[in-house]
Amino acid sequence: MIEDKERWNEKYATLPISMKPSPLLTEHIDEIGGESVLDIAAGMGRHAGYLANLGFNVDVVEFSDTAITRLSSIPGVRVIESDLDEIEDFPKSYDAILCFNYLNRRLFPIIKERLLPGALLLFETFVDDERNEGPPGKKEYLLEKNELLKVFGELYIIDYRERFVERANGRRALMASLAAIKRAI
Repeated sequence: MIEDKERWNEKYATLPISMKPSPLLTEHIDEIGGESVLDIAAGMGRHAGYLANLGFNVDVVEFSDTAITRLSSIPGVRVIESDLDEIEDFPKSYDAILCFNYLNRRLFPIIKERLLPGALLLFETFVDDERNEGPPGKKEYLLEKNELLKVFGELYIIDYRERFVERANGRRALMASLAAIKRAI
């Protein structure tokens, strides 16, 4: 949607963006058993750039013009320009799929299907809790407690946490972090 694209362009153009990868990724980097990685809603490329610098071939899905310009400048990163509210599938299967600070439940079955046997899934985003301070406030953008465990329960869960984190704006929010491996068939 055009208003979503404009909102993300504005956010990426005006707010300070951290390029430090999530500890979930750095803690589980050795679990990636191949070279192909998909980064869903890649933003300004904090994870894609980190992985590309390590020699991974990273596909990113993004639709913010500001983010796409930045992502296109990173060697080893291939941009898939698409609105994730409308995407029907990803172009291939991957050795790892990342989804950080983004939630679109419609993508859950596609994510599971596009993980190669033995592939790593890293998923981290906010959870609905009455103690959260500030946005995201819409329930559709927030996980339910233990939702990732339920949705991806057929995968081998190697790490799962729900904990309060301090966001860049100083506000607290409940965050769920999942690392899981698709079992070989």
